[in-house]
Amino acid sequence: MPRSDIDANPYRALGVRPFINCCSVRTMHGGSLMLPQVRAAMDAASRQFVNLDELMEAAGRRIAELTGAQSGIVTCGSAAAVALGTAACVAGNDPVKMVRLPFTDGMVNRVIIPTKQRFAYDQAVRMIGCHIVEIDTRAELDRALDEPVAMVVLLGKQEHLSGVRLEEIASVVRPRGIPIMVDAASEHIERPSPWLTRGADLVIYSGGKFLRGPQTSGLLLGNKRLVEAAWRNGSPHQALGRPMKVSKEDIVGVLAALEYWFEERDIAAERKKWDDDLATLAERLTRLDGVRGEIMAPSGVDRVPRLNIVWDRGRFPLNGLALRQGVLDGEPRIMLDDNSVTENSIAVDPFQLQPGEAAQVGDAVVAALRASLTNRPEPVRPAALPVAGEWDLRVEFLQGARLHRLALEQRGGELAGHQRSAQFDGPVSGAVEADRVRFTFDGRYEASLISYRFEGKVSGGEMNGTVLLGAASDQNQGIVNRTQFGAGEWQARRVA
Repeated sequence: MPRSDIDANPYRALGVRPFINCCSVRTMHGGSLMLPQVRAAMDAASRQFVNLDELMEAAGRRIAELTGAQSGIVTCGSAAAVALGTAACVAGNDPVKMVRLPFTDGMVNRVIIPTKQRFAYDQAVRMIGCHIVEIDTRAELDRALDEPVAMVVLLGKQEHLSGVRLEEIASVVRPRGIPIMVDAASEHIERPSPWLTRGADLVIYSGGKFLRGPQTSGLLLGNKRLVEAAWRNGSPHQALGRPMKVSKEDIVGVLAALEYWFEERDIAAERKKWDDDLATLAERLTRLDGVRGEIMAPSGVDRVPRLNIVWDRGRFPLNGLALRQGVLDGEPRIMLDDNSVTENSIAVDPFQLQPGEAAQVGDAVVAALRASLTNRPEPVRPAALPVAGEWDLRVEFLQGARLHRLALEQRGGELAGHQRSAQFDGPVSGAVEADRVRFTFDGRYEASLISYRFEGKVSGGEMNGTVLLGAASDQNQGIVNRTQFGAGEWQARRVA
């Protein structure tokens, strides 16, 4: 690429390679590309000053007109909407309570969430100072209400998995004045929101995902009093949400995105484009025997079809993660979905594909699979070194450290066992190849599965290497989430 083209691209000028996005609207990958109308509105909004309270009050009226909700506010992302909605239900706009958050002693701070609807972002509920009470049945809901409850939180895309549905919960808690908030951040917004019509008081949508507004934006819709209380708990006001700043440009940008969504968007044309892109990609795959593309129709809250790429592992010695890494390392760089990988398949979501990119993705996948045909078998390695027994393991983080005791069992090159440390214990699994060792262990806290992935070298009674750190939810357990907190160093010594 010519130097002038690199300098014109702000990412390449920094040495960062952009990619073709086949993973829909994940924040880790930049969310979505803003609509031209959004970019123009934000540029216009950046050229003058305005009072934020006046702007949000007027924006709330326009949001209500567009969505059919009583009111709405723009937040700095949907996780911020979860936090501010929770603060509204716990503290309202009572200054005595607001300035004490997240210290909620003496306040009603219990929040009900159905067990199958726990999600990583319910940390935004806990950060307000709330304690989560899980329920599975109507009887458990009734028992949970024996003590004061601040609110009920539901995860929209998982609501159908629970035995107690929204309507039944609403019939029980609404007479008690307990509000219900639904996180629908990863859903397509509708007018009116089905969550509000079914009985919720508040609902959350992302502004930077399917709406294609500013990436750092979210929407909180619903009960007018609770929505205003949420706004008062957020920036620019000096309450717990002061760090959750939403700009005048973001507010105007979200309004532009909503106006396009409800007044200009051509749904049929969008669906045709997705289908055409998937057909183009599938046609490229037919150029290799033993590879096929399976169309997966939208289901549930999903509105976008996907293509599942499947290959014969007997012919192509490449698993899903290896294929994903191969096309990510290529040119053009392509990001495939780590959450969908199996040993012989991976899925493509066309929502973010730009003109011409479907063919590039198909060509890159075909090239990576074809290249795997020339891979030579791994050389025969020496026997695995013995690592069975107990080890003292020290993990060094960017700040601080943690000590573990490992108890390892070994069968050939396979490892199993158990680890324990303060607040964290669980099974270990892994492998040893000659003097190289790799193992993993996980531990659950609330809705998160804490993940450690170790790689290193064995030398006598010592081991050391690098550990990748992360946390995954039950809904998203791919390698991206499992390594999202960066890396640490580790050393282990055999216990005499």
